This record gives sequence, C-alpha cells and structure tokens, in this order.
Amino acid sequence: MGTMVTRYRIEDEVGRVLTNEYFFSYEVDHALQFRCEDEALDEAGAFPGTTVERFERYSTFPDFFASERGSTERNAA
Repeated sequence: MGTMVTRYRIEDEVGRVLTNEYFFSYEVDHALQFRCEDEALDEAGAFPGTTVERFERYSTFPDFFASERGSTERNAA
C-alpha cells in the first residue's frame, strides 16, 4: 500500500529543476528530491537565483527517497 509523501526540489528562475547530476533540466522526473526543506535550502544556496519548491508525490515506501547522493538524510534510489 502506498502513500503521498512531501518532497522538495530546487528550481531555477525559468522553471528547470536541479537533477541528480547537478545540472538544470525541464525533466521534473529527474529532479533531485529532498525530504527536508532545510536541507534543500542549504543546497539551493550554492545556486544563486533558485528557489525551493514543495510538492507531493505517491510512494510505495513512505520514507523512500529518490536522490542518488548519499548522506544521513538521503538514500540512493
């Protein structure tokens, strides 16, 4: 059984999203996703002119995280 989860992504001024490869793209399916808004804001600080956007998505695992970066807050997809 799945659930809706809240995630955050970084967008530039023209609506492109920051991807796992650290470039901006219109392909939102490849967006780097954050579980924590503060972590997304910290990362966005490295990219002037960007904003952090909140969105909801369906997940079969409530804590599933689609980022390829590893940290204590992030798990590889």
